Amino acid sequence: MRRRPAALTLAALLALTACGGDDDTPAADESGEQATHTVVHAQGETEVPDDPQRIAVLWRPTLSALVDLGFEPIAAAAETGDGADLATFLPDDFPVEDLEIVGATNEPDIEALAVADPDLIVSVDIAALAEAYDDLSQIAPTVSLAWDGTGSWRSHVAELAEALGVPERAEEVVAEYDAHVEEVRAAVGDPGAAEVSLVRVQAADVLRLETPASFPGQVLDDVGFARPAGQLEPDPDRDFIEISLELIPEVDGDVVFVMANGENTGARETITSSALWQNLPAAQAGKVVDADYDVWGSSTYRGAHAILDDLEAALGSATP
Repeated sequence: MRRRPAALTLAALLALTACGGDDDTPAADESGEQATHTVVHAQGETEVPDDPQRIAVLWRPTLSALVDLGFEPIAAAAETGDGADLATFLPDDFPVEDLEIVGATNEPDIEALAVADPDLIVSVDIAALAEAYDDLSQIAPTVSLAWDGTGSWRSHVAELAEALGVPERAEEVVAEYDAHVEEVRAAVGDPGAAEVSLVRVQAADVLRLETPASFPGQVLDDVGFARPAGQLEPDPDRDFIEISLELIPEVDGDVVFVMANGENTGARETITSSALWQNLPAAQAGKVVDADYDVWGSSTYRGAHAILDDLEAALGSATP
């Protein structure tokens, strides 16, 4: 991350960036003005450059979608100061170190954004970013896309592509995913015959069962896998069912994917080595698969492809 001034006012930063500039020259209309189009979004209407060259992104799934659509962002919000958490949302060969880190999603760094000098900022309509919208708009045209929960990973790409004037690229992203789903379905043979359990380690004494409304649950549903009856309960307020460890017998399936992130890998080992867990038929059959929740919970098309790869690796040769 590049060093930046710590005490300049927003007005001063805007003045400095206006005097600077970049070698990239946006498209212009016949009058010499930068060509734009109007985008209606959660915070109103914005004139967006037809050919933005310096895009800043404040939501990690948006970052992933932006790259999937063929754009190269110059700045992004991250949950770690070095942007290490962004790697899950980007291709392996993407130079994360070249991104200007502009604070966290819940606390965007307005000064850092001004120094980054974007020609477009893409935000989402969550409380912290809605409150910052006026400040963001002083730096560059800002679009605030809807994010209504886990299911938004599908619509988000299309809405972003529409805002950027490239709706056909979103169609390509969806078509590639649909083709991958078909490949996994064919590799499994009869996914409906395999009951797949999704278990997330939330803490040392808490498990979450991911329902079909969750991000990984939606991917499993797309392929057509069966789910344990105890993971199908509808809940309008959340996409998981929280259970204590004495209910471990309820997590069983033909195959059990156990999700944890870096903070919970120790808890996963403790739980899966317990007597209750080891008594699960899936554990005794060697059908428990570790999964990275940073990927399985990412709510992106990139994450969905990774889940499909894991499903094929575990179930592709034959159903249990």
